[in-house]
Amino acid sequence: MMVSHMSIDHRRDSTRVWLCSLALIGLLSLLGCQQAPGTPLPPTLKPSLAWPECPKIGGMYELQGEALPGSMNFYRNRDNKLTLNAMLGVAAPADLAQESVRVELVHDDTLELVNRYDGAITAHQLDLQPEDRVVCDHNQIRIHRTRAEGGVAEEPLRNISEFAQELTLEGDGSLLVKTRILNQSKSAFWSTPVPPEEYAARFRRLD
Repeated sequence: MMVSHMSIDHRRDSTRVWLCSLALIGLLSLLGCQQAPGTPLPPTLKPSLAWPECPKIGGMYELQGEALPGSMNFYRNRDNKLTLNAMLGVAAPADLAQESVRVELVHDDTLELVNRYDGAITAHQLDLQPEDRVVCDHNQIRIHRTRAEGGVAEEPLRNISEFAQELTLEGDGSLLVKTRILNQSKSAFWSTPVPPEEYAARFRRLD
């Protein structure tokens, strides 16, 4: 009888070990499928502004912003107003940018600016590529893009531009945009940096 009890207890212990092992394997498999916070996406995927960490900044804003104290009140040259299109590097027809007073910012995987004036409507998106970087906080989106032109046999000189944009959603709904542009020309023998351009403006929300 004692031998029988010992055999039953041994089988029970073996069953417990087997069940615990299965549970542990299942837990490790589940953890292995989850992406750790802060882990970058595979380089073949474009960054997305629709991540839960990114604040929702879509809405209707004034087209021309108010330059922050100490900042330039034009974009790149005095003929260009400090518009939201210019600050985000999103193209817009000159007449729309000069005459309209508001712009709609559509926030999805990327940012789209919809310009309307005198019955005309144009929409352009912020171009995001897999090599670009996006970092989000509770009220801020930071975007870093690098673009290069040239560098082929017929044109050995490469022009490299880096765009850093910081978009902060303020308490009253205004959008504070800071843009920094760094340009340089590179060849096989030398590099010519250009002083960085920096802009900062606040855009009031209109809806």
